[in-house]
Amino acid sequence: MTGQSASVVGARAALKEVEGIAAQLDMYSTEYEGTYDLPRVGLRRRRLRAGDPDPVSTASLMLNEQGVLLWREGAPSGELAGRRLRRGLAAAPEGELVELYQYEKLEPNEINRFLTNLDGKLNDRAGLWRLDYVRASGAAPASVDQVQVAAPAGKKRRLLLVHGTFSKGEAFLHGIGKAPGGDRFLKRIFGHYDEVLLFEHPTLSVSPVLNAFDLFGLLGKASGPLDIVAHSRGGLVVRWFLEGFGAAVGGGPYRAVLVGSPLGGTSLASPPRLRDALSMLSNIGTALKMAGTASVVYFPLLAAPLALLKIATSAVSVAAKTPIVDAAVSMVPGLAGQSRVDLNQELDRVRGFSVSRPPTYFIVQSNFETEDPGWRFWEWFRADRMKDFGADKVFPGPNDLVVDTRSMSEFAAAAPAGVAPSMPASRRHDFGTTAVVHHTNYFEQKGTWDFILDKFGVQ
Repeated sequence: MTGQSASVVGARAALKEVEGIAAQLDMYSTEYEGTYDLPRVGLRRRRLRAGDPDPVSTASLMLNEQGVLLWREGAPSGELAGRRLRRGLAAAPEGELVELYQYEKLEPNEINRFLTNLDGKLNDRAGLWRLDYVRASGAAPASVDQVQVAAPAGKKRRLLLVHGTFSKGEAFLHGIGKAPGGDRFLKRIFGHYDEVLLFEHPTLSVSPVLNAFDLFGLLGKASGPLDIVAHSRGGLVVRWFLEGFGAAVGGGPYRAVLVGSPLGGTSLASPPRLRDALSMLSNIGTALKMAGTASVVYFPLLAAPLALLKIATSAVSVAAKTPIVDAAVSMVPGLAGQSRVDLNQELDRVRGFSVSRPPTYFIVQSNFETEDPGWRFWEWFRADRMKDFGADKVFPGPNDLVVDTRSMSEFAAAAPAGVAPSMPASRRHDFGTTAVVHHTNYFEQKGTWDFILDKFGVQ
């Protein structure tokens, strides 16, 4: 078996993990063995003869000669036999076929409902959840229970955790459980704070602004010092909550560690790059799955590109000359609010606030580069490492696989000569250029938790 064939097998196995959620979203692979209801071939031909668009779209996941997974619209061979694509076809110019999906396009008025449904499948919880530490008993290890709470009130010393895009609070617990000395970190956290809370929220169907609005409503009656740990897009939610909605005015004090947060947006959500960004996510998800990572980490990165492809290819007529995937960003509020483009109104506003008692912010960041063959796809999507002009690019420079490293410290909307505003070294934990630390495993690192607990004064 060649290395490429082995990669195809691994990628197909990863996609098999999300076959159920794909089917629930009415997206069917050529390997799907269940029943489904797509328009019949005869009906499609009649509609095409009448000049109407084909109601069924297809999307192919290809593996190129460099071992990079790439999404492409349509079938590479154009040959479908009933519901299955014949295996054993010669490699198409784009590379070797991994899988092909068929799905009926969404009507414009169906997209919001589709996104809401997808958010519910990625995370079926919403609101505030209290974490309770359950000490070890006998042979049973220590654990953490989660209990939903309505609206905490009164003065307490609290820690709040806010997750990122496609994610949920469970990812924090998974991370600290994998970190060296993770149980000791948990004991210190629960021994220091009166209450530890998780904010569970949708990340695609609504913008970070609306997430912050909901959070403000939930914590409006709480008082006392509040420390916050936010991952990725959660950092934008926190900034809107503290500054945009004024939670930091007259209360607190408020401190927040923003981990891999796109304060200046992420190129992964930039419209001109979205087509390749979806490929990037599938590469990350597949690599994590093949490395034995927990499903709470890799599963969303495999499911989300499929759903976003369906939205994108429904958004614009197939006859359009512009890339049909690009229209998807503006139709997905959770992505638009963190898109790294000029004149992103949401980002410009949240970075333009000036409050009388600003929160104290800290950041954690990295630049991921590796020689591991299973992760070398990162070079294909980065302009400063691109050796082939035919390659795709998502990031113009250093990043942690999901967020531009530079963006993680862009607290202000503008800076002299285009230089990112600096963050004092004492408030920054920079893993630097690393082959170990990337966007999905910050919380598995001892260094991350050492920094968080040190800055929050947790003994």
